[in-house]
Amino acid sequence: MRGPIRPMFPPASDEFLAALEARLAAMVETDPMAVLRLAAQVESLGRRSAEQAAVAAYQRGASWSDVGVAFGISKQAAHQRFARHVRAVQR
Repeated sequence: MRGPIRPMFPPASDEFLAALEARLAAMVETDPMAVLRLAAQVESLGRRSAEQAAVAAYQRGASWSDVGVAFGISKQAAHQRFARHVRAVQR
């Protein structure tokens, strides 16, 4: 039996996120409305990406506990958040 999936990110991901955070912080001073619009888009993209990744992981045999560990939440919270997306794909 395999252990839980541990979230691991390539170094490029960490660098990308750090650069994005720094850029947004600088933009807050000059164009806060643009940052708000961009933040809304990033939030929406993150939500959709998490839903798609949770479905794919579950379909490939990950448990709700695995999904929860990767997302930083409990297995119950992972099930509550993502199970309906798995069911929607199975229909």
